[in-house]
Amino acid sequence: MNPPSEHDQSKRFADKSAASAHESLETGKAAVEKSYTATVENIRDFNVKMIGAARANAEAAFDFVLQVATAKAPSDIVELWTAHGQKQFERLSEQTKELTALGQKIAGESAEPFARGVNQAFKKAS
Repeated sequence: MNPPSEHDQSKRFADKSAASAHESLETGKAAVEKSYTATVENIRDFNVKMIGAARANAEAAFDFVLQVATAKAPSDIVELWTAHGQKQFERLSEQTKELTALGQKIAGESAEPFARGVNQAFKKAS
C-alpha cells in the first residue's frame, strides 16, 4: 500500500484543525450562555432585593409618620425620631451589606463560567 500523499496528509490536518476549532467554538459558546444565564438570574435576585429594601424603607417611613401624627407630646416626637433614626440606620447598614454581597456574587459567578470555558477552549486549541 502506498503512503498517504501530501495532499491527503494536508486534508487530514485541515479536517482535524477544523474539528478542533469547531469544538473550541462550541465550548466557548456554552460558557457564554452559562455566564449569561447566571448573570440574568443574579441581576433578577439583586433587583428583587432592591425592591424589597425600598418597600421596607417606605413602610418604615409611613409607620414613623403615623406615629408622629398620633404623638401626644413633643417629647414623644423626639423619642420617636431618635428611635426611628437608629432603626433606619441599622436597616440601611444591613441592606447595604446584603446588596454588596449580592453584587460581589454577580461579579464573581457571572464571569467565572465564561473564563473557565474560554480557558478550556484555548487548552483544546493548543
